[in-house]
Amino acid sequence: MQFLVMLLSVLLLTSGCASSSGPVGGGTAEPLADPQATHSIKRETSSPLILQYGEKEWRLDLSRVGYDGIDPTTLDRDAFYRWFARVERAINRPPQSAHFRDRKLIPQKDGLRVERGMVDRWLDQPHAYLERPQEVPVQTWRPQVTTAMLKRIKQKQLASYTTVYDPSHRNRSHNIDLSVKAIDHQVVPVGEVFSFNRSVGVRSKARGYRPAKVIVRGEYTEGVGGGICQTSSTLYNSVERAGLRILQRVSHSKHVTYVPKGKDATVSWGGPDFVFQNQLNQPILVSATAKNGVLTVKIFGPSNTIHQSKKTKDAPKTKPDMEEVPAPEKKQSIREDAKKHRQEPLPLDRLSGTKE
Repeated sequence: MQFLVMLLSVLLLTSGCASSSGPVGGGTAEPLADPQATHSIKRETSSPLILQYGEKEWRLDLSRVGYDGIDPTTLDRDAFYRWFARVERAINRPPQSAHFRDRKLIPQKDGLRVERGMVDRWLDQPHAYLERPQEVPVQTWRPQVTTAMLKRIKQKQLASYTTVYDPSHRNRSHNIDLSVKAIDHQVVPVGEVFSFNRSVGVRSKARGYRPAKVIVRGEYTEGVGGGICQTSSTLYNSVERAGLRILQRVSHSKHVTYVPKGKDATVSWGGPDFVFQNQLNQPILVSATAKNGVLTVKIFGPSNTIHQSKKTKDAPKTKPDMEEVPAPEKKQSIREDAKKHRQEPLPLDRLSGTKE
């Protein structure tokens, strides 16, 4: 009898040890994770952001950029905007300023720009914009020079300057005509810079320029584009009278007779340039004409343009002298020429390049 009691005790102890492998205090053991259930959880916690503009659509699961579906601060904004750059490239379009072409007003074209400020606000509460298409916020991008501005730009003449030339020198007159057309009705917005070389471009036979008299290293010779320095010099004098800010201007190595002494502006492609800035409160217009031996450059602006004009000498009324190119055996050296005119020779850096 005592033996049976002991046997039953052992069996009870054995049974108790087996059940002790479960959770402390009783309960049911956690089942092993099911791979299919894990995939289901991932699908449930995805955060699709859908963007639309017109017929275009872009999708991004914000979990790919760190968003945990709950806390907005987990979203990596730098990573988001690296992705968002493709949206901006597809939508953003720079504006085109109003301008003149053959003296005809070409209206402005507005551009488009994504409004990032609104997108930033979306990222502060991303859960409010998920799973349903959101229209990309876009602003109209106005150009610097509008059609309305150009309709008023000829209200006030700020300055005018006129030089004369001999139309019988056909090549030179032809080059003047080409350069005048290149700068005519150019608009210079507030704060912008006008470069004669950039506006006129390279002077080459391919672009219609012809050989004419130029000054090279202090001597007269033939060169393609001869004559255009009269255009740049006339422009310079008109710009000076208008009180605009002159940034770059170089005189010829010889005196030219179509403007007062020291009032010329030599230019050459890849060399000296004539550059000025519009520091006024309104855009300005350059108007240039050349006809029957008379070259005139005028500067215009709207009626409320504030400027301080400057008085300068008028150009000679007679046609400029046209010296013949000396024969090679009669050419004088630069130092001989300087000595003849009691001048010091120009520094070497002033003698390079082609100048009229």
